[in-house]
Amino acid sequence: MNAALTLVSDQDAALAYLTEARKHHTQAVIAKHLGVGVRTISRWEARQTNPPAYLAHALQQLLPFGEESPAGAFDFIDLFAGIGGLRNAFEQVGGRCVYTSEWDSYAQKTYAENFRDRYPIAGDITQVNAADIPDHDVLLAGFPCQPFSIAGVSKKNALGKKHGFACETQGTLFFDVARIIEAKRPRAFLLENVKNLVSHDKGRTFDVIRSTLTHDLGYHIHYRVIDGAHFVPQHRERILIVGFREPVAFDFDALPLPPKGTHTLKDILHRTDGSEPVLQWDEGRFFDHKKKKVQDKYTLTDNLWLYLQNYAEKHRLKGNGFGFGLVKPTDVARTLSARYYKDGSEILAYQGTRKNPRRLTPRECARLMGYPDTFRIPVSDTRAYQLFSQAAIVPMVEYAAKLMVSQLNLGEKAPEAVEVPKDIMATTRWTKEQLKLAFHLYCQLPFGKLHSRNPEIIKLSKLIGRTPGAVAMKLVNFASLDPAITSTGRAGLGNAGSLDREVWAEFHADWEKLAVECEMLRRNLDRAAPPEDETDELLVPEDYTGETRRVVTEQRIKQNFFRRAVLSSYQGRCCMSGLSEPRLLVASHIVPWSKDKANRLNPSNGLCLSAIHDRAFDKGLITLTDDFKIVVSKELKRKKEPFVIEVLLPLDGRVIEPPERFAPQPEFVAWHRKELFVDNRK
Repeated sequence: MNAALTLVSDQDAALAYLTEARKHHTQAVIAKHLGVGVRTISRWEARQTNPPAYLAHALQQLLPFGEESPAGAFDFIDLFAGIGGLRNAFEQVGGRCVYTSEWDSYAQKTYAENFRDRYPIAGDITQVNAADIPDHDVLLAGFPCQPFSIAGVSKKNALGKKHGFACETQGTLFFDVARIIEAKRPRAFLLENVKNLVSHDKGRTFDVIRSTLTHDLGYHIHYRVIDGAHFVPQHRERILIVGFREPVAFDFDALPLPPKGTHTLKDILHRTDGSEPVLQWDEGRFFDHKKKKVQDKYTLTDNLWLYLQNYAEKHRLKGNGFGFGLVKPTDVARTLSARYYKDGSEILAYQGTRKNPRRLTPRECARLMGYPDTFRIPVSDTRAYQLFSQAAIVPMVEYAAKLMVSQLNLGEKAPEAVEVPKDIMATTRWTKEQLKLAFHLYCQLPFGKLHSRNPEIIKLSKLIGRTPGAVAMKLVNFASLDPAITSTGRAGLGNAGSLDREVWAEFHADWEKLAVECEMLRRNLDRAAPPEDETDELLVPEDYTGETRRVVTEQRIKQNFFRRAVLSSYQGRCCMSGLSEPRLLVASHIVPWSKDKANRLNPSNGLCLSAIHDRAFDKGLITLTDDFKIVVSKELKRKKEPFVIEVLLPLDGRVIEPPERFAPQPEFVAWHRKELFVDNRK
C-alpha cells in the first residue's frame, strides 16, 4: 500500500482513497463504480460532504496497488459470485480465489467491498473466453436459480414468461459453466442452486445437467438437497452438486449434519440489552446504540400491518397458507425471498402486543445467511435484501467444502487420503483370497462409501487382518480397472497390481462361480455370522435339505450379489425415474437370466429400475440406444391411459442416469434392442 496513506479509520480511508483514485480515474468512472452521481463525487472532493466510511474498500479497488491474495492450499474460481458466499466458505478451508465473475453491478460493489483482489471482477460470463481464466483446482458456481426456483417459476408462469432452460437470459447459463469446466478441467467443482432444480420440468432439466456433467464432461458427481436450518435459523433448501474429475471416496454422510433447531433467531437478531456489537462500517444505519433499539424505519406502518393481516385472513378463509410469517427469538424463519424488500411479510420480527412487527434489517439478513459481522453492506436496503435473498448460506457450503478438500489430492496421494499405514503396505502382500473378498465387496458398495469409516469395510478388514484404510484403498484401486472409468480417458486411482488384474479377469470370466465362492469364504472366516439361510434376503424353507438346499442357497447368494452390485453402481436410484425407495427397486437384467448364463451376475448386464420400469423393460416396451437414451415403443405411444401418458411417454429420448461403475456393455444393450424390443420383433 502507498506509504502516504496513513489511515486511522474507515472515514479517513474513504477520503484518502478518493484522493488517490482521482489520480488515475475521472469522476465519471468513479461515480459509475460506486453507483452514485458525478455531482456527489464533486461534493466529496470539495469537502461539502464526506464519502460514507463503508465505501472505503470500494474506492480502494480503483487503486493500482491492490494486494495479491496469499497462497492457499488450493486455488478456486468464483462464477456467478453474487456477494461471495461460496468464496467465503472455501476461504475458510484454505482456498485462494484467483478469478471472479459476476455481472450485477450491486453485487460487484458489495463483493469488491469485502474482498481485496488484484484482478478485476469479470462481468458477463457469456462473453468470457475460457482461455483467459487462470488454472484452478476447484470451480464454484451458483448459477442463476430464478428460472428453476418454485417462486421464480410461479412468477414467470403468471407473467407468461419462459422458465428453466427456455429462459434465454438466465436458464442456459449452466452451459457456460460446462464450457469452462470442459476447457479448464478442474479437479473438482461445486454448483449450488434451488431444490426445485431436481424436479423442474418433470426432472428433464436435471437430466440434462447430470448428463452433461457425467456423460459429456466425464466427472463423477454427487448431489444432495440440504436444509439451511441445520446451520442457520432459516428453512432454506438448496441442492449442492459436487463433481470430481477422478473417482474419489466422497461421501456426504462422512460429516454428520448439525441437528435442526440448534440455531434460532435470537442468534441473529439485534440485541437490545446493550451487548449489540458496534460496527463502525454500519454507522448506526440499522441499530441505534444510544437507544439500544433497531431503527424505527424497520417497524411496519399501521396501514401496511393492517393490510398484511387482512390479506392473511382472506387466504385463510380460502383454505390456503398465504400470509405473513410472524417470528419470535426462539423460532426458525421461513426462506428469505427476493421480494422481502416489498413488505417483509415472510419474516416479521415480533415486538410485543403494543407494537407492530418489523422487518429484519440487512445486517440481520446477513447473519441469517451465515455472513460474519465484518461483512460490509455498501448498497441500499432494497438492494441488500435482494442480494442476501439470492446468496448461499455460508456455513452450509463450508460443510461441503470440508468434505471436498479432504478428497482433492486423493488421485495423487491415495495412501494418505485413505489412511493406509505405509509399513503395512510395504511389507505385507495381499493374498489372492483377500483380493477376491475385497473385489466382492467393491462390487456391492456405492463408490462414495469406499472409505475407512464404512462399517462393512471395517468388518472385512477385521476378517482378513488388514486395516480399514488398507481395504478402502484397495477398493478404490479396483476403479482403475473399471471400463466405466478408463473408457473416458481417466486412470482411476492407479496402482492396481497384476494380482488385482487377475482377480478382476476371473470375476468377469465367471461371475457366478466367484460370487458364491467369495460368499462362502467370507462365511467361513466370520464365525459369528448367522446360519447361511438367515443371511439371504429370501429364506430357504426349513424342510429343504441336501442338494436342494445347496442349490437354493446358492441361488439366493447369486441374486443377492447381483442386486447389491447393480443398486450400488446406480447409487440406489432408478436410472430412469430417480426413485430411491429400495423396496420398489429391481436389479433388472438387460440380457435375461435365462439367455446368457455367463453374464447372469455381471453388473454390466444390469440396470437399477423401479418395478414398473423393470416390467416395461423386461417386456420390450422400452429399450435403450447405444448412447443410453430411452426409446418408448410405438405400442406404448398409442396408449391413451393417463398413467402411460404421464409416467412412461415422457421417458422417450431421455438419457438414463449413468452408473458410477459397471456401465452397461454395448453388446447387451444391442441384444435387448434387437431381440426384445417390440418395435423390432417380426
